[in-house]
Amino acid sequence: MATVGVVFALAGSSAVAATSVVATGFVAVTSGSGSLQISSFNLDGSGERRLTTGPANHRYPSVSPDGAQLLYTGDEGGVEEIYKVQLSDPAVPVRLTSPPLAANSANWSHDGTSIVYSALVPGSPAYQIFIANPDGTDARQLTHTTDSGNAQPAFSPDGTRVAYINGREATGSGPNGSTVSGIANQIWVVATDGSGAQALTSGPLDAYPAWLDATTILFARSGFLSQSSQVMSVTLDGRVHVVSPQDQYFVEPRPLPDGRSYGATMENGTELHLVRVSRMDHSLLASPSTGGFVIDRLPIPAADGSSFTMAWTFGLSPSGPPAARAPNVVFALAAVGVAILFVVGGAWFRSSRAG
Repeated sequence: MATVGVVFALAGSSAVAATSVVATGFVAVTSGSGSLQISSFNLDGSGERRLTTGPANHRYPSVSPDGAQLLYTGDEGGVEEIYKVQLSDPAVPVRLTSPPLAANSANWSHDGTSIVYSALVPGSPAYQIFIANPDGTDARQLTHTTDSGNAQPAFSPDGTRVAYINGREATGSGPNGSTVSGIANQIWVVATDGSGAQALTSGPLDAYPAWLDATTILFARSGFLSQSSQVMSVTLDGRVHVVSPQDQYFVEPRPLPDGRSYGATMENGTELHLVRVSRMDHSLLASPSTGGFVIDRLPIPAADGSSFTMAWTFGLSPSGPPAARAPNVVFALAAVGVAILFVVGGAWFRSSRAG
């Protein structure tokens, strides 16, 4: 949620606390109603508010930087399209794309002036990445591949690049030396003018890109027929690091603003649930570390079934020592207003089960 705060102070006033952006809640997809629906929650899983309803599936939630709007994918007509709702009135969705185009996995830019999504144009051999205005107008195709598909786009914090996955048919190694054929995914990056497209990762199954900072992307990696999936980081120069425990199944990372933790979808047996992952030593995820990880489950009501594909909501919270004010002076000073704008943005997980 984007928050604009104005602080007024007179000369000689006492110290005031510094502020920082913190998570105040999250939205997530749940399966308990028989179809996939999106709800918002407080951090402790309380205060549930249903944002979508009905027999159609609704998934791929993305909250606008100002916290006022939600993008999601709905399949009301049997074809996936992008919808937007005002969170103050989620009962009145607006469809941004229309058949015969099929579209999904929309995301906001960090300044809220653009959206990006994946779409299949009639006659096209594969899904491509598009950029558009927040109302869906002036859509512009960003990728133009003919031998592979593109999905799960995400804007960089400065809005100059888009990370996405590119998938194409490939053959790889399975258990016990077997050979497996399927769709292999890599994380790619392209400039928002369509230039400089390049692969950052090697796969075989890399997905769910999310920007940790201006030069680092989190993503999930697994192998063909693998029973585990790890969250990794990759820099724009291709350096890859592990940022989750081994031998578990984590996908859909969603970083927090402090760069020290992220939310994710975790598979536990036949269930999907949401967790928050951070280092035991509280170090930055982008820095090298050999320490372990802390996994905190985000609770939601049991009746909601599986939960996955989260998007954080944010607010301001005091943090750190108070910031000193200027000492008293002879002349009375006029009030000073300081405005701070925090912008935080926020799949393809076995596509039949998550999104």
